[in-house]
Amino acid sequence: MPPPNDLEFRVRPARIEGTEPVSHSPAASVVPTTPAVGSVVRARLGTIARQGGLIAVIIALVVGFGAARPFFFEANNLMNVLLQASVVGILALGQTYVLLTGGIDLSIGSTVAVSAVCAGLFSQQTSPALAILGALAVGALCGLVNGLLITVTGITPFIVTLGTMSIYAGLALIIAGGQAVYGIPVPFEDALAGGIAGIPIPVVLFTVLTIASVLVLKYTLFGEYLIAIGGNAEVARLAGISVGRHTATAYVVAGAAAGLAGAILTARLGAADPTLGADLLLTAIAATVMGGTKLAGGEGSMAGAAFGAILIATLTAGLTSLNVQAFYQQVAVGAAIILALLVDQLAKRSRT
Repeated sequence: MPPPNDLEFRVRPARIEGTEPVSHSPAASVVPTTPAVGSVVRARLGTIARQGGLIAVIIALVVGFGAARPFFFEANNLMNVLLQASVVGILALGQTYVLLTGGIDLSIGSTVAVSAVCAGLFSQQTSPALAILGALAVGALCGLVNGLLITVTGITPFIVTLGTMSIYAGLALIIAGGQAVYGIPVPFEDALAGGIAGIPIPVVLFTVLTIASVLVLKYTLFGEYLIAIGGNAEVARLAGISVGRHTATAYVVAGAAAGLAGAILTARLGAADPTLGADLLLTAIAATVMGGTKLAGGEGSMAGAAFGAILIATLTAGLTSLNVQAFYQQVAVGAAIILALLVDQLAKRSRT
């Protein structure tokens, strides 16, 4: 017997508005209905407007800070802004996968710390490539633990990742012996803190991962399934989607992104600090939400998350160039986040 007709979900807001009723058969599949042209146009215009707005704000900030401090226009300075945005951006991309499912990962900062420590220790014992893979594996393992705890026990993601945040932070300190790991080999530093044709490697990785994530979200079933799960997990389950497996995979991806971020920070700093990442969690989530990803799940943008990270990095770098003290910068960044979300909400109301 088919489920009630009001069980609908948005598989991909810009393309698919809902589904026909599905059966309880294990082989059930999603049969999309044809969306109204107006709704498709509005969804696409909304995405373009949101990302266009972020780009406009970034340009306005660069122009404004450049007018006050001419060196802000220099290529080296702008590249440094992108470099500062790269780690937060990579974390924001990983967090977007999780938020799309309607979950959240509060442990990414601690995952960065434990991955950074492991990367530092691995780099002293093996090649840079294996050390980087080791850091990715540690981060992915942390994400897998999160995903399994959430999907198997049914405990809410907020509670699970709040607990693992403390666990991973403690593990980082235990593994490091309560102190930073020094003596990072130069080849490892060059592998992640060097440059390619004058472009810092973290910026290259950030760019490649952004493009890959955009393609995954737009053209793969995995991306569609994550959006479907975030829109309505029960309907996604009835449609034959393995909700638990895909949700856990999203957390693994977020963990791997945190592992890469930890390795990058270790290479850039020349040391592995077990307290790294404590200030990255809220910034990464802020970049993701500013980019248009809903905390409730079911809608998001990888490109928007990347632009959100760049906007925050631009604002922070500009305030630093004006000699604004760090605690005032925190107030300014928080105000900018709230303002951006307020403008987005007003824009949505005007379109409805």
